[in-house]
Amino acid sequence: MTVTQEKVNDLKSKVVIDLKKEDLEPKVNAELKRVSKTVSLKGFRPGNAPLGLVKKMYGNSILFEEINKVLNDEVHKFVEENQLNILAQPIPAEGQSLKMDINNIGDLNFTFEIGHAPEFSLSYLDNAAAFNKYKIEVTETMLDEEVDRVRKRFAKYEYPEAVEEKDILTLSIEELDANGVAKQGGVNTTASVLVELVKPENKTQFLSLKKQDSFEGNVFELFDRDREGVAKHILNVADLSTLDSIGDKFKLTLNNITRALPADLNEEFFQKAFGENGAKSEAEMRDNIRKDLDNYFDGRTDVLLVNDLYKGIMENVDFPLPEDFLKRWIKLNNEQEVTDEQIENDFPVFAKQLRWQLITARISREQNFEVTNQELEEKVRLQTIQQLYSYGLKNFGEDWVEGFVQKQLKDKEYVRKTHDQILDDKVFGYIKGKVSLLEQLISLEAFNDMVQKANEASNAQ
Repeated sequence: MTVTQEKVNDLKSKVVIDLKKEDLEPKVNAELKRVSKTVSLKGFRPGNAPLGLVKKMYGNSILFEEINKVLNDEVHKFVEENQLNILAQPIPAEGQSLKMDINNIGDLNFTFEIGHAPEFSLSYLDNAAAFNKYKIEVTETMLDEEVDRVRKRFAKYEYPEAVEEKDILTLSIEELDANGVAKQGGVNTTASVLVELVKPENKTQFLSLKKQDSFEGNVFELFDRDREGVAKHILNVADLSTLDSIGDKFKLTLNNITRALPADLNEEFFQKAFGENGAKSEAEMRDNIRKDLDNYFDGRTDVLLVNDLYKGIMENVDFPLPEDFLKRWIKLNNEQEVTDEQIENDFPVFAKQLRWQLITARISREQNFEVTNQELEEKVRLQTIQQLYSYGLKNFGEDWVEGFVQKQLKDKEYVRKTHDQILDDKVFGYIKGKVSLLEQLISLEAFNDMVQKANEASNAQ
Protein backbone atom coordinates (compact mmCIF):
# COMPACT_ATOMS: atom_id res chain seq x y z
CA MET A 1 0.00 0.00 0.00
CA THR A 2 1.25 3.46 -0.89
CA VAL A 3 -0.05 6.89 0.07
CA THR A 4 0.93 9.91 -2.00
CA GLN A 5 0.01 13.58 -2.11
CA GLU A 6 -0.84 15.49 -5.27
CA LYS A 7 -0.92 19.24 -4.76
CA VAL A 8 -3.73 20.93 -6.66
CA ASN A 9 -2.91 24.46 -5.48
CA ASP A 10 -1.82 26.22 -2.27
CA LEU A 11 -5.20 25.55 -0.68
CA LYS A 12 -6.05 22.05 -1.84
CA SER A 13 -4.37 18.67 -2.31
CA LYS A 14 -5.31 15.14 -3.21
CA VAL A 15 -4.17 12.23 -1.10
CA VAL A 16 -4.12 9.05 -3.18
CA ILE A 17 -4.20 5.69 -1.42
CA ASP A 18 -3.17 2.65 -3.48
CA LEU A 19 -4.61 -0.21 -1.42
CA LYS A 20 -3.35 -3.64 -2.51
CA LYS A 21 -5.27 -6.88 -2.19
CA GLU A 22 -2.54 -8.35 0.01
CA ASP A 23 -2.94 -5.42 2.45
CA LEU A 24 -6.72 -5.70 2.64
CA GLU A 25 -7.52 -9.40 2.46
CA PRO A 26 -5.84 -10.44 5.77
CA LYS A 27 -7.78 -7.75 7.63
CA VAL A 28 -11.08 -8.89 6.11
CA ASN A 29 -10.40 -12.56 6.89
CA ALA A 30 -9.46 -11.72 10.48
CA GLU A 31 -12.70 -9.81 10.91
CA LEU A 32 -14.73 -12.67 9.37
CA LYS A 33 -13.19 -15.11 11.90
CA ARG A 34 -13.93 -12.73 14.76
CA VAL A 35 -17.56 -12.34 13.71
CA SER A 36 -18.02 -16.11 13.24
CA LYS A 37 -17.03 -16.63 16.89
CA THR A 38 -19.64 -14.18 18.18
CA VAL A 39 -22.55 -14.31 15.72
CA SER A 40 -25.68 -16.32 16.56
CA LEU A 41 -27.26 -18.10 13.56
CA LYS A 42 -30.31 -20.33 13.57
CA GLY A 43 -29.36 -24.02 13.72
CA PHE A 44 -25.89 -23.37 15.16
CA ARG A 45 -24.63 -22.87 18.66
CA PRO A 46 -23.29 -19.35 19.30
CA GLY A 47 -19.73 -19.10 17.99
CA ASN A 48 -19.97 -22.28 15.89
CA ALA A 49 -21.44 -20.92 12.66
CA PRO A 50 -19.49 -22.10 9.57
CA LEU A 51 -17.08 -19.47 8.26
CA GLY A 52 -18.43 -19.90 4.73
CA LEU A 53 -21.98 -19.14 5.86
CA VAL A 54 -20.84 -16.08 7.80
CA LYS A 55 -18.91 -14.93 4.73
CA LYS A 56 -21.98 -15.38 2.54
CA MET A 57 -24.27 -13.50 4.92
CA TYR A 58 -21.98 -10.75 6.21
CA GLY A 59 -18.97 -10.76 3.91
CA ASN A 60 -19.73 -7.72 1.77
CA SER A 61 -20.70 -5.52 4.74
CA ILE A 62 -17.52 -6.57 6.58
CA LEU A 63 -15.47 -5.86 3.46
CA PHE A 64 -17.02 -2.42 3.06
CA GLU A 65 -16.39 -1.57 6.73
CA GLU A 66 -12.77 -2.70 6.56
CA ILE A 67 -12.12 -0.70 3.38
CA ASN A 68 -13.57 2.40 5.01
CA LYS A 69 -11.57 1.85 8.18
CA VAL A 70 -8.27 1.34 6.36
CA LEU A 71 -8.79 4.32 4.05
CA ASN A 72 -9.73 6.70 6.87
CA ASP A 73 -6.93 5.46 9.11
CA GLU A 74 -4.36 5.90 6.37
CA VAL A 75 -5.41 9.38 5.27
CA HIS A 76 -5.45 10.66 8.86
CA LYS A 77 -2.10 9.03 9.58
CA PHE A 78 -0.66 10.67 6.47
CA VAL A 79 -1.94 14.10 7.53
CA GLU A 80 -0.52 13.66 11.03
CA GLU A 81 2.87 12.27 9.99
CA ASN A 82 3.37 15.02 7.41
CA GLN A 83 2.10 17.71 9.82
CA LEU A 84 -0.35 19.07 7.27
CA ASN A 85 -2.31 22.08 8.54
CA ILE A 86 -5.73 21.24 7.15
CA LEU A 87 -9.23 22.67 7.32
CA ALA A 88 -12.09 20.37 8.32
CA GLN A 89 -11.66 16.65 7.55
CA PRO A 90 -10.56 14.93 4.34
CA ILE A 91 -13.43 14.07 1.99
CA PRO A 92 -13.60 11.52 -0.83
CA ALA A 93 -12.94 12.93 -4.29
CA GLU A 94 -15.98 12.97 -6.54
CA GLY A 95 -16.91 10.15 -8.91
CA GLN A 96 -15.45 7.24 -6.90
CA SER A 97 -16.97 3.93 -5.89
CA LEU A 98 -16.13 1.40 -3.19
CA LYS A 99 -17.97 -1.46 -4.89
CA MET A 100 -16.12 -4.73 -4.40
CA ASP A 101 -17.24 -8.31 -3.86
CA ILE A 102 -16.11 -10.46 -0.92
CA ASN A 103 -15.43 -13.29 -3.37
CA ASN A 104 -13.38 -11.12 -5.66
CA ILE A 105 -11.20 -8.83 -3.55
CA GLY A 106 -8.79 -6.82 -5.63
CA ASP A 107 -6.62 -3.72 -5.53
CA LEU A 108 -8.25 -0.37 -4.84
CA ASN A 109 -7.08 3.12 -5.73
CA PHE A 110 -8.90 5.81 -3.75
CA THR A 111 -8.47 9.59 -3.58
CA PHE A 112 -9.27 12.03 -0.77
CA GLU A 113 -9.40 15.79 -1.09
CA ILE A 114 -7.95 17.93 1.69
CA GLY A 115 -8.20 21.67 2.24
CA HIS A 116 -5.13 23.47 3.53
CA ALA A 117 -5.26 26.25 6.11
CA PRO A 118 -4.06 29.41 4.36
CA GLU A 119 -1.03 31.46 5.30
CA PHE A 120 -1.72 35.04 6.37
CA SER A 121 -0.04 38.03 7.98
CA LEU A 122 -1.04 39.76 11.22
CA SER A 123 1.08 42.82 10.53
CA TYR A 124 -2.10 44.91 10.56
CA LEU A 125 -2.00 44.79 14.36
CA ASP A 126 1.33 46.64 14.35
CA ASN A 127 0.22 49.34 11.92
CA ALA A 128 -3.48 49.88 12.72
CA ALA A 129 -4.78 53.35 13.53
CA ALA A 130 -5.62 53.97 17.20
CA PHE A 131 -8.90 52.56 18.51
CA ASN A 132 -11.13 54.56 20.85
CA LYS A 133 -11.49 53.16 24.35
CA TYR A 134 -14.39 55.08 25.83
CA LYS A 135 -14.66 55.89 29.53
CA ILE A 136 -18.15 56.75 30.75
CA GLU A 137 -18.17 59.54 33.29
CA VAL A 138 -19.73 58.61 36.65
CA THR A 139 -21.66 61.70 37.76
CA GLU A 140 -22.89 62.73 41.19
CA THR A 141 -26.43 62.37 39.87
CA MET A 142 -25.74 58.72 39.12
CA LEU A 143 -24.43 58.21 42.64
CA ASP A 144 -27.48 59.97 44.13
CA GLU A 145 -29.83 57.76 42.12
CA GLU A 146 -28.02 54.60 43.14
CA VAL A 147 -28.00 55.61 46.81
CA ASP A 148 -31.76 56.28 46.57
CA ARG A 149 -32.29 52.90 44.95
CA VAL A 150 -30.47 51.07 47.76
CA ARG A 151 -32.33 53.08 50.42
CA LYS A 152 -35.67 52.22 48.80
CA ARG A 153 -34.74 48.54 48.70
CA PHE A 154 -34.45 48.63 52.49
CA ALA A 155 -37.35 51.02 52.97
CA LYS A 156 -39.61 51.17 56.02
CA TYR A 157 -43.35 51.51 55.58
CA GLU A 158 -46.08 53.63 57.08
CA TYR A 159 -49.82 53.73 56.50
CA PRO A 160 -51.01 57.35 56.39
CA GLU A 161 -54.55 58.65 56.10
CA ALA A 162 -54.02 60.89 53.04
CA VAL A 163 -52.67 59.99 49.58
CA GLU A 164 -49.40 61.27 48.08
CA GLU A 165 -47.76 60.84 44.66
CA LYS A 166 -45.54 57.82 45.45
CA ASP A 167 -48.03 55.82 47.51
CA ILE A 168 -49.47 52.35 46.92
CA LEU A 169 -53.26 52.22 47.18
CA THR A 170 -55.23 49.14 48.19
CA LEU A 171 -58.57 49.40 46.41
CA SER A 172 -61.78 47.39 46.49
CA ILE A 173 -63.22 47.41 42.97
CA GLU A 174 -66.81 46.39 42.33
CA GLU A 175 -68.50 46.34 38.93
CA LEU A 176 -71.89 48.10 38.78
CA ASP A 177 -74.88 47.60 36.53
CA ALA A 178 -76.78 50.33 34.65
CA ASN A 179 -78.72 51.19 37.83
CA GLY A 180 -75.56 51.77 39.85
CA VAL A 181 -75.86 48.67 42.03
CA ALA A 182 -73.50 45.72 42.27
CA LYS A 183 -73.66 43.72 39.03
CA GLN A 184 -74.58 40.10 39.63
CA GLY A 185 -71.66 37.94 38.52
CA GLY A 186 -69.61 41.04 37.81
CA VAL A 187 -66.05 41.86 38.81
CA ASN A 188 -65.48 42.11 42.55
CA THR A 189 -61.84 42.23 43.56
CA THR A 190 -59.10 43.94 45.57
CA ALA A 191 -56.01 45.40 43.94
CA SER A 192 -52.85 47.23 44.99
CA VAL A 193 -52.13 50.08 42.59
CA LEU A 194 -49.33 52.66 42.41
CA VAL A 195 -50.56 56.25 42.29
CA GLU A 196 -47.98 56.68 39.52
CA LEU A 197 -50.18 54.43 37.31
CA VAL A 198 -53.10 56.87 37.50
CA LYS A 199 -53.50 58.97 34.35
CA PRO A 200 -52.50 62.63 34.88
CA GLU A 201 -56.04 63.91 34.37
CA ASN A 202 -57.29 61.66 37.21
CA LYS A 203 -54.46 62.32 39.72
CA THR A 204 -56.28 65.12 41.59
CA GLN A 205 -59.24 62.84 42.31
CA PHE A 206 -57.00 60.13 43.78
CA LEU A 207 -54.82 62.55 45.76
CA SER A 208 -57.92 63.89 47.50
CA LEU A 209 -58.96 60.47 48.82
CA LYS A 210 -58.96 59.43 52.46
CA LYS A 211 -59.24 55.89 53.78
CA GLN A 212 -62.65 54.33 53.15
CA ASP A 213 -63.59 57.01 50.60
CA SER A 214 -65.47 55.66 47.57
CA PHE A 215 -66.22 56.97 44.11
CA GLU A 216 -67.60 55.67 40.82
CA GLY A 217 -65.68 55.59 37.56
CA ASN A 218 -64.53 53.62 34.54
CA VAL A 219 -61.49 51.62 35.64
CA PHE A 220 -60.37 51.24 32.02
CA GLU A 221 -60.01 55.04 31.74
CA LEU A 222 -58.49 55.75 35.14
CA PHE A 223 -55.14 54.03 34.76
CA ASP A 224 -52.28 54.32 32.29
CA ARG A 225 -52.65 50.79 30.95
CA ASP A 226 -54.40 49.28 27.93
CA ARG A 227 -57.70 47.46 28.41
CA GLU A 228 -56.10 44.02 28.66
CA GLY A 229 -53.49 45.28 31.11
CA VAL A 230 -56.15 46.78 33.41
CA ALA A 231 -58.26 43.60 33.24
CA LYS A 232 -55.31 41.31 34.00
CA HIS A 233 -53.32 43.30 36.56
CA ILE A 234 -55.93 45.48 38.28
CA LEU A 235 -59.24 43.64 37.92
CA ASN A 236 -57.46 40.27 38.31
CA VAL A 237 -59.32 38.73 35.36
CA ALA A 238 -57.73 35.35 34.66
CA ASP A 239 -59.66 34.59 31.48
CA LEU A 240 -59.30 37.49 29.06
CA SER A 241 -61.81 35.90 26.69
CA THR A 242 -64.51 37.31 29.04
CA LEU A 243 -63.17 40.86 28.66
CA ASP A 244 -65.97 41.99 26.32
CA SER A 245 -68.59 41.12 28.92
CA ILE A 246 -67.10 43.51 31.52
CA GLY A 247 -68.84 46.89 31.74
CA ASP A 248 -67.42 50.38 32.20
CA LYS A 249 -68.93 51.37 35.51
CA PHE A 250 -67.24 50.55 38.83
CA LYS A 251 -67.25 51.50 42.48
CA LEU A 252 -63.77 52.00 43.91
CA THR A 253 -63.14 52.13 47.67
CA LEU A 254 -59.80 53.10 49.20
CA ASN A 255 -59.06 50.50 51.89
CA ASN A 256 -55.47 51.36 52.74
CA ILE A 257 -52.50 53.57 51.86
CA THR A 258 -48.93 52.23 51.94
CA ARG A 259 -46.01 54.62 51.81
CA ALA A 260 -42.40 53.46 51.44
CA LEU A 261 -39.89 55.66 53.23
CA PRO A 262 -36.25 55.33 52.14
CA ALA A 263 -34.11 53.83 54.88
CA ASP A 264 -32.19 56.22 57.09
CA LEU A 265 -28.43 56.20 56.57
CA ASN A 266 -27.63 54.68 59.94
CA GLU A 267 -25.72 51.69 61.28
CA GLU A 268 -28.72 49.36 60.89
CA PHE A 269 -29.06 50.27 57.21
CA PHE A 270 -25.37 49.76 56.40
CA GLN A 271 -25.40 46.40 58.19
CA LYS A 272 -28.47 45.18 56.27
CA ALA A 273 -27.39 46.55 52.91
CA PHE A 274 -23.69 45.69 52.87
CA GLY A 275 -23.02 43.19 55.67
CA GLU A 276 -20.22 42.98 58.20
CA ASN A 277 -17.40 43.89 55.82
CA GLY A 278 -19.24 46.43 53.69
CA ALA A 279 -19.60 50.20 53.74
CA LYS A 280 -20.03 51.83 57.15
CA SER A 281 -20.79 55.40 56.02
CA GLU A 282 -22.42 57.31 53.19
CA ALA A 283 -19.04 58.44 51.87
CA GLU A 284 -17.74 54.86 51.82
CA MET A 285 -20.98 53.66 50.19
CA ARG A 286 -20.72 56.30 47.46
CA ASP A 287 -17.08 55.41 46.86
CA ASN A 288 -17.97 51.71 46.49
CA ILE A 289 -20.86 52.56 44.17
CA ARG A 290 -18.55 54.68 42.04
CA LYS A 291 -16.12 51.77 41.72
CA ASP A 292 -18.95 49.38 40.84
CA LEU A 293 -20.27 51.76 38.20
CA ASP A 294 -16.76 52.28 36.81
CA ASN A 295 -16.36 48.51 36.47
CA TYR A 296 -19.81 48.10 34.94
CA PHE A 297 -19.31 50.91 32.44
CA ASP A 298 -15.82 49.63 31.60
CA GLY A 299 -17.40 46.30 30.68
CA ARG A 300 -19.92 48.04 28.43
CA THR A 301 -17.32 50.16 26.65
CA ASP A 302 -15.06 47.13 26.32
CA VAL A 303 -17.80 45.34 24.37
CA LEU A 304 -17.76 48.23 21.89
CA LEU A 305 -13.95 48.17 21.72
CA VAL A 306 -13.92 44.42 21.09
CA ASN A 307 -16.48 44.86 18.30
CA ASP A 308 -14.33 47.60 16.73
CA LEU A 309 -11.20 45.44 16.98
CA TYR A 310 -13.01 42.48 15.42
CA LYS A 311 -14.32 44.64 12.60
CA GLY A 312 -10.90 46.17 11.96
CA ILE A 313 -9.16 42.79 11.85
CA MET A 314 -11.77 41.16 9.62
CA GLU A 315 -11.61 44.07 7.17
CA ASN A 316 -7.80 44.19 7.03
CA VAL A 317 -6.55 40.64 7.60
CA ASP A 318 -7.78 39.01 4.43
CA PHE A 319 -6.85 35.64 2.99
CA PRO A 320 -8.43 33.10 0.63
CA LEU A 321 -10.12 29.86 1.63
CA PRO A 322 -10.53 26.62 -0.38
CA GLU A 323 -14.16 27.48 -1.05
CA ASP A 324 -15.09 24.61 -3.40
CA PHE A 325 -13.62 22.08 -0.95
CA LEU A 326 -15.41 23.63 2.03
CA LYS A 327 -18.76 23.75 0.24
CA ARG A 328 -18.48 20.04 -0.60
CA TRP A 329 -17.42 19.29 2.96
CA ILE A 330 -20.48 21.13 4.32
CA LYS A 331 -22.78 19.20 2.01
CA LEU A 332 -21.28 15.81 2.88
CA ASN A 333 -21.16 16.39 6.64
CA ASN A 334 -24.49 18.12 7.23
CA GLU A 335 -26.90 15.99 9.25
CA GLN A 336 -29.79 17.27 7.16
CA GLU A 337 -29.84 17.43 3.39
CA VAL A 338 -28.92 20.89 2.11
CA THR A 339 -29.15 22.26 -1.40
CA ASP A 340 -26.37 23.97 -3.31
CA GLU A 341 -28.42 27.18 -3.13
CA GLN A 342 -28.61 27.00 0.67
CA ILE A 343 -24.86 26.44 0.88
CA GLU A 344 -24.17 29.42 -1.39
CA ASN A 345 -26.44 31.66 0.67
CA ASP A 346 -24.97 30.61 4.04
CA PHE A 347 -21.34 30.30 3.00
CA PRO A 348 -20.31 33.97 3.53
CA VAL A 349 -21.26 33.73 7.22
CA PHE A 350 -19.53 30.35 7.57
CA ALA A 351 -16.40 31.68 5.86
CA LYS A 352 -16.29 34.74 8.09
CA GLN A 353 -16.54 32.59 11.23
CA LEU A 354 -13.85 30.24 9.92
CA ARG A 355 -11.48 33.10 9.12
CA TRP A 356 -11.90 34.46 12.64
CA GLN A 357 -11.29 31.00 14.12
CA LEU A 358 -8.07 30.70 12.13
CA ILE A 359 -6.88 34.11 13.32
CA THR A 360 -7.65 33.43 17.00
CA ALA A 361 -6.23 29.90 16.80
CA ARG A 362 -2.97 31.26 15.40
CA ILE A 363 -2.70 33.92 18.12
CA SER A 364 -3.46 31.32 20.81
CA ARG A 365 -0.87 28.94 19.37
CA GLU A 366 1.87 31.54 18.96
CA GLN A 367 1.28 33.02 22.42
CA ASN A 368 0.92 29.60 24.06
CA PHE A 369 -2.50 30.49 25.43
CA GLU A 370 -4.26 27.75 27.34
CA VAL A 371 -7.06 27.50 29.88
CA THR A 372 -6.30 25.82 33.21
CA ASN A 373 -8.79 24.12 35.50
CA GLN A 374 -8.11 26.83 38.07
CA GLU A 375 -9.04 29.53 35.55
CA LEU A 376 -12.25 27.69 34.72
CA GLU A 377 -13.24 27.44 38.38
CA GLU A 378 -12.42 31.09 39.03
CA LYS A 379 -14.46 32.20 36.01
CA VAL A 380 -17.47 30.12 37.04
CA ARG A 381 -17.19 31.41 40.60
CA LEU A 382 -17.02 35.02 39.40
CA GLN A 383 -20.03 34.56 37.12
CA THR A 384 -21.99 33.01 40.00
CA ILE A 385 -21.21 35.89 42.37
CA GLN A 386 -22.01 38.50 39.69
CA GLN A 387 -25.36 36.83 39.08
CA LEU A 388 -26.17 36.91 42.79
CA TYR A 389 -25.12 40.56 43.00
CA SER A 390 -27.47 41.38 40.11
CA TYR A 391 -30.31 40.00 42.26
CA GLY A 392 -29.23 42.20 45.16
CA LEU A 393 -27.81 39.25 47.13
CA LYS A 394 -24.47 39.94 48.75
CA ASN A 395 -24.59 38.02 52.03
CA PHE A 396 -24.50 34.39 50.97
CA GLY A 397 -22.67 31.36 52.26
CA GLU A 398 -19.31 30.45 50.75
CA ASP A 399 -20.20 26.74 50.93
CA TRP A 400 -23.35 27.32 48.88
CA VAL A 401 -21.41 29.21 46.20
CA GLU A 402 -18.74 26.50 46.06
CA GLY A 403 -21.40 23.79 45.71
CA PHE A 404 -23.00 25.65 42.82
CA VAL A 405 -19.61 26.13 41.14
CA GLN A 406 -18.87 22.41 41.29
CA LYS A 407 -22.31 21.64 39.84
CA GLN A 408 -21.67 24.01 36.92
CA LEU A 409 -18.28 22.41 36.26
CA LYS A 410 -20.03 19.08 35.60
CA ASP A 411 -22.04 20.65 32.77
CA LYS A 412 -19.90 19.91 29.70
CA GLU A 413 -21.60 22.47 27.45
CA TYR A 414 -21.29 25.20 30.09
CA VAL A 415 -17.61 24.34 30.63
CA ARG A 416 -16.96 24.43 26.86
CA LYS A 417 -18.55 27.87 26.50
CA THR A 418 -16.68 29.16 29.55
CA HIS A 419 -13.41 27.74 28.18
CA ASP A 420 -13.95 29.49 24.83
CA GLN A 421 -14.86 32.72 26.60
CA ILE A 422 -11.64 32.69 28.64
CA LEU A 423 -9.58 31.96 25.52
CA ASP A 424 -11.33 34.77 23.63
CA ASP A 425 -10.57 37.13 26.52
CA LYS A 426 -6.89 36.21 26.31
CA VAL A 427 -6.81 36.70 22.55
CA PHE A 428 -8.47 40.10 22.77
CA GLY A 429 -6.19 41.01 25.67
CA TYR A 430 -3.24 40.30 23.39
CA ILE A 431 -4.79 42.29 20.53
CA LYS A 432 -5.43 45.28 22.83
CA GLY A 433 -1.77 45.18 23.79
CA LYS A 434 -0.68 45.23 20.15
CA VAL A 435 -2.78 48.16 18.95
CA SER A 436 -2.91 51.76 20.17
CA LEU A 437 -5.86 52.66 22.41
CA LEU A 438 -7.03 56.24 22.81
CA GLU A 439 -9.06 56.90 25.97
CA GLN A 440 -12.11 59.07 25.32
CA LEU A 441 -14.26 60.47 28.14
CA ILE A 442 -17.95 60.32 27.25
CA SER A 443 -21.31 60.80 28.97
CA LEU A 444 -23.60 57.82 29.45
CA GLU A 445 -26.26 59.46 27.26
CA ALA A 446 -23.81 60.04 24.41
CA PHE A 447 -22.45 56.51 24.69
CA ASN A 448 -25.95 54.96 24.63
CA ASP A 449 -26.83 57.08 21.60
CA MET A 450 -23.66 55.98 19.81
CA VAL A 451 -24.34 52.30 20.53
CA GLN A 452 -27.95 52.62 19.37
CA LYS A 453 -26.88 54.19 16.07
CA ALA A 454 -24.23 51.49 15.58
CA ASN A 455 -26.84 48.76 16.18
CA GLU A 456 -29.28 50.39 13.79
CA ALA A 457 -26.60 50.60 11.11
CA SER A 458 -25.68 46.94 11.67
CA ASN A 459 -29.33 45.81 11.48
CA ALA A 460 -29.85 47.79 8.29
CA GLN A 461 -27.09 45.87 6.48
